[in-house]
Amino acid sequence: MPRGFDKLLHHEPESSPDPPPRRPSTQSRYHLHVRQQPIAARACGAGDRDRRPVDPPPIVQILLTDFDPESQDDRDILQDPRFTVGCLLFPVPDTTGWTPSSEGEASQSAERDPDNIARADDSFSTPLLSGKAFMSPFFVDADPDPNSAPTHPSSDDFHTLNSPTTHSHSQIHPQSLRNASKLNQPATFFIFADLSIRSAGLYRLQFRLMNWGSVEDTGQSMPILAEAWSDPFRVYAAKDFPGMRDSSILAEGLKELGFVELKTRGNGKGKGRKRL
Repeated sequence: MPRGFDKLLHHEPESSPDPPPRRPSTQSRYHLHVRQQPIAARACGAGDRDRRPVDPPPIVQILLTDFDPESQDDRDILQDPRFTVGCLLFPVPDTTGWTPSSEGEASQSAERDPDNIARADDSFSTPLLSGKAFMSPFFVDADPDPNSAPTHPSSDDFHTLNSPTTHSHSQIHPQSLRNASKLNQPATFFIFADLSIRSAGLYRLQFRLMNWGSVEDTGQSMPILAEAWSDPFRVYAAKDFPGMRDSSILAEGLKELGFVELKTRGNGKGKGRKRL
């Protein structure tokens, strides 16, 4: 295991009740954009057999400052197989007044250990997040859903994105970026199709971009190249879960392009969806 990698998985609790601050990218070109936000999940059991994936599956995209689709060097960066994105789970204080049918362990966990990875029980340190929390890049020659695709930021945008006044949880939004042709534009995604959460509550996911090559080339510990946070989403007890949603155009397209781990649903046949 590369030096320092274990600390990314098991960082020590801090005294502050807030999530850890966003660390600036060590290489200014790299940015993460949460292309598909998680919305809900059904709490799963402790065993691997009871897997209840977060719905819809979070999809994260890497963006490069001043990306040039005609540049082979830029395309090579997007195709670097040594990239990886890790995912961490954090409980969020629930101010909505929503009450689950059964006691939510997550809110208790948040009060005990708000800065660490969410845990179901301090005595046994059982992680709430299970599944594949580290994903390799999935490169495509053309974005399968150009209508929802963000454009890569320009140098003019960069000083705004990294301004001290920018909120630490903010991310790049498509509407805040400069217009550019997005048809037939290559893209690199990190697709978290196998994430499950063991306890009901309100959460956010933090995504961290790393590159194994920096360890191999320099022998130094692996830096965090970029970070992004998901929107808050709710994990429900089984009896409260509203059901799975139909798959997005993006998810359908990525599966057709070869990402076979995605389980897609369509035509109003989302598994377990309750009729309204």
